[in-house]
Amino acid sequence: MKPLRKPFTRGSRAAIPFRHWKLDEASRVRGPAPGTPGVPARILVVAQDPEGRNMLAGQLKALGLDPLTVPDSLAALNATDFKAPDVILMALEGQDAAVYQAVLRFTRANLAMRARIPLVAIVGQGGETWRRALDSRLDGVLRKPLRPEELYATLARWLTLPPLTGQAQDEPFPPRWCRAFIEVDIQEYERALARQDTSNMVRFAHRAKGAAIALHANRAAELADRLELAARGYAPLAPDEIEHTLAALKVAIARHFE
Repeated sequence: MKPLRKPFTRGSRAAIPFRHWKLDEASRVRGPAPGTPGVPARILVVAQDPEGRNMLAGQLKALGLDPLTVPDSLAALNATDFKAPDVILMALEGQDAAVYQAVLRFTRANLAMRARIPLVAIVGQGGETWRRALDSRLDGVLRKPLRPEELYATLARWLTLPPLTGQAQDEPFPPRWCRAFIEVDIQEYERALARQDTSNMVRFAHRAKGAAIALHANRAAELADRLELAARGYAPLAPDEIEHTLAALKVAIARHFE
């Protein structure tokens, strides 16, 4: 068996050792399906702050996932050249120009690989401006302080995740985790609304309606259905009516979980 070749470098940055992910040539382009039983989903964590990287890695491992942490986007691109992750989590931090360039690098890498690796931004107060500027290039947004249930609900959009620790396969989620799922859908609907992305408005309104029905939150389901019908063009709403319906939906969810 031939020894594994050493990771190459991009520019002047030294490549990082990939101890966590085994290299096999076939999986460079397409590995096992995300969340395949016995194969943890691979999550690439990009964050400059070592403490933040370690915290994220710990949360992901607690969810039964396989994180690889890197300090910047160049190291992240080296990692994706060897084994494409299932999702990239990137903290929007540092200089504005560096944040912008980092997101563009991932966009170009997706195009070059003819792949679509979801890119989820983690933002604090300082990253909110860049989140809005780069919104069309991001697949999801998580805000600090990061809650485990929000992280799980966001990743579940693309991955088949293992049950929570101590939870049976068919056991329902705890209430706060159920709430996180529907709140993530509403947040994504709002992002789609800001971009006038009709297809995703339909998608996330429909998901929110389904989650509300499963929770027997009838008022929330009715309001989410109204947003879905409006997005499909069956029962159009004026912009102020959409905002009013959204606000009412958030209130209905909050009351359901009181």
